[in-house]
Amino acid sequence: MIDRNIGTIERIVRFTLGAVIVAWILSSERFGLSQGVAVIIAFALFWNSIFGRCYLWKWLGLSSCGPEDDCSAGGGGDSRA
Repeated sequence: MIDRNIGTIERIVRFTLGAVIVAWILSSERFGLSQGVAVIIAFALFWNSIFGRCYLWKWLGLSSCGPEDDCSAGGGGDSRA
């Protein structure tokens, strides 16, 4: 398991973006390929925002955790996103 590497602000942004995507999906008249891909993206955004971890950020060595965030071991990277 990786340490948290997503700061509070980014978690809020990811959750909000996931909610916007879900609202778009629910307002669509049909469920097609684009909505199916959007469901996967929304799920990933919600998952990241809830747990504060992003494996892509980990692989790239990035972290958006600031000093005010409670991220153990520096949040998984020295770079700030």
